[in-house]
Amino acid sequence: MGRSTEEKIREIVELIDECDDYWRKAAFYSDPDVSALLDTLYERWESSSMRGVPLDYATDDEVDFLYHKAKSLTREDARRSERTFIKKSMGIDEEISKRDNSKRRKRRFFGLFP
Repeated sequence: MGRSTEEKIREIVELIDECDDYWRKAAFYSDPDVSALLDTLYERWESSSMRGVPLDYATDDEVDFLYHKAKSLTREDARRSERTFIKKSMGIDEEISKRDNSKRRKRRFFGLFP
């Protein structure tokens, strides 16, 4: 027998919100599909006088989706989130043209040349 919706919600909270790994949280919350769904849940929550928590307003399918996303996160997802954050904070483009060679990448990384 599978987990109940309430059990899945508890596990999502444990895996993401109560996790000490900031990058795991970043990987989860920066996922475009997760972000879009959470926006919808916040709208539902706000229109219901903000009673409970936003996850209380998720359908079983939405909880399943979030549960599987939280369970499927790997350490590599967290490392990827960390690298993306660092690149953005340093002003480095996420996509470097394939024609860029490694020397040019290094120069761009260190901000020595445009």
